[in-house]
Amino acid sequence: MIKFGTDGWRGIISEDFTFNNVRLVAEGIANYICGRGEAASGIVVGYDTRFLSARYAADCASVLAAKGIKVWLADSIMSTPALTWQVKDRAAAGGVMITASHNPGEYNGLKFKAAYGGSASPEIMAEIEKCVRLLEESGRTFPKASQVSDIEYFAPLASYLEHVADMLDKKTLAGFKGKILFDVMHGAARGYPKELAREYGLNVVELHGELNPSFGGVNPEPIEKNLAPLRQAVLEQKAYIGLATDGDGDRIGAIDADGRFINPHQIMALLTKYLVEKRGWTGGVAQTLTVSELVKRVAGKYGLKSYETSVGFKYITTLMLEEDILIGGEESGGIGLKNYIPERDGVLLGFLLIEMVAAYGRTLGQLIDELMGELGWFYYAREDLNLATDKKEGLMKILADKPPSKLGQLEIVSSNLTDGCKLYLSDGWVMLRASGTEPIVRIYAEANEPKRLHQIIKEAVDYAHNA
Repeated sequence: MIKFGTDGWRGIISEDFTFNNVRLVAEGIANYICGRGEAASGIVVGYDTRFLSARYAADCASVLAAKGIKVWLADSIMSTPALTWQVKDRAAAGGVMITASHNPGEYNGLKFKAAYGGSASPEIMAEIEKCVRLLEESGRTFPKASQVSDIEYFAPLASYLEHVADMLDKKTLAGFKGKILFDVMHGAARGYPKELAREYGLNVVELHGELNPSFGGVNPEPIEKNLAPLRQAVLEQKAYIGLATDGDGDRIGAIDADGRFINPHQIMALLTKYLVEKRGWTGGVAQTLTVSELVKRVAGKYGLKSYETSVGFKYITTLMLEEDILIGGEESGGIGLKNYIPERDGVLLGFLLIEMVAAYGRTLGQLIDELMGELGWFYYAREDLNLATDKKEGLMKILADKPPSKLGQLEIVSSNLTDGCKLYLSDGWVMLRASGTEPIVRIYAEANEPKRLHQIIKEAVDYAHNA
């Protein structure tokens, strides 16, 4: 059975992510679009750098076109934010992006983007999943569709970079003379930072821009353990800032001039500060359950309303469509901004960070030290546990039925079962949540001291293994 996670469908290539299943899902999407009478509005189809992505995208396009839907197909690799902008610009009914985002190289996947230019809502994905289930239950196979001649091809780069540039302060960026390293992690944003940098005369060196579907053996996720090459390059080349985006270009990670990893919570806090203080923007601050309390502290400092959602950027997107949201994000580095589409964008975020350090004349590390010196110190960690599916499901059922009152020596003050299980302590919190696409349980934790954080993570890991 094809399973949809928080952001579409992903699977291992040639096991469950097969051409037959890709065509099946494409036909399910086609049935959803046709059922809404939106065939004439069309669907945009794009793809990333993964193995066979271009062929999967071509098959999707053929299936959709064969059902009478207008189709625009990218003529080259593109990032997910670039696809989302195409959906918005063309007033299309939606977009299909062939990508497995930050997953390992053996995975591929499919994301559906909604007409409003953002992650599809849970309600939209539930309707698409119903259409897919009906096709699965039919027992049909889905042979290769005949080539359809009226598919329209498009070049994605220029119009996308125009949208990003519209969000940036050209004068501030043009005055920045420090060296910038941007690690695209062999992903779909390859070439984008270098091209955009020309607009401002920035000294940007792009790392890992070569096409490599195995991502050099490193998951294309800009988290600390995967950014060791970027850290080394920043230190060796004496760069002022190091930036990274993931496999489909919608997440952000950063390395300070001193080699320190600047996590997404800190990035979100700093961007909130910058947009309020230097841009004069206002609005609410939205975060998923796994985001640091630091972000709430920053919102409080500026008198901004805080919102908290389940895990998944689609919930942030919904809020951005319904409320006046300045910034919204998740712990994985997906952050959306006001005055843009309700979508994550790693390249935009990276250039905003460059703009921010230029405007303040201080490094990321100096800025975050100043902020936490004022608001309090927050230490955050995530541990991914590989657990067999039955063990993963059993653990989450135990937690849902009766959250523990203690984790080893840790006293639990309260719990939240909105999405996974979040346990609050007097001086921090820990959350256990099963991945929807991998045999993994993720443990997130935060404390005000590194030693305490280590203890919390250890007790949670022990509990997960022994529950």
